Amino acid sequence: MNISRYKKILSKYATGITVITKKSKNSLITGITVNSFVSISLKPAYISWSLDKTTSSYKKFYNLKFLNIYILSEKQTNVSNYFSSRNEIQKNSIIVKNLLKNNLAELYCKTVKKINIGDHLFFVAKVLQFKLKKEKKPLIYFSSKYKKLFG
Repeated sequence: MNISRYKKILSKYATGITVITKKSKNSLITGITVNSFVSISLKPAYISWSLDKTTSSYKKFYNLKFLNIYILSEKQTNVSNYFSSRNEIQKNSIIVKNLLKNNLAELYCKTVKKINIGDHLFFVAKVLQFKLKKEKKPLIYFSSKYKKLFG
């Protein structure tokens, strides 16, 4: 199979962007940009997301029990870019303030299952709480680029 061609085909599926964070014991926030987020059940509320086993973040997130998921707005490309290249940041930084203030929604979850499939680890998490924010336009990723939603 031609992997680069396969990746190009998959890039034709538009996705939203999330940042997933975990609790830290220090004054840092540890997070990762994820576009593999999906709702898998409404009653009860479960979500899933996946993590590439070859990513530098793999060890930091492997034993993740509790997580926060932030659905990003179009004003948060800098947040997405930051957490896609680095994982830790001071809690009082401008990036974190943007993450908390400008997102579309927040979900607070508990991991209930991990599944190894191919080169990824899939997390299934139960939604414990959520918060819907003021309506804004979403951050969309399509054809390996951020796109603006029309309308």
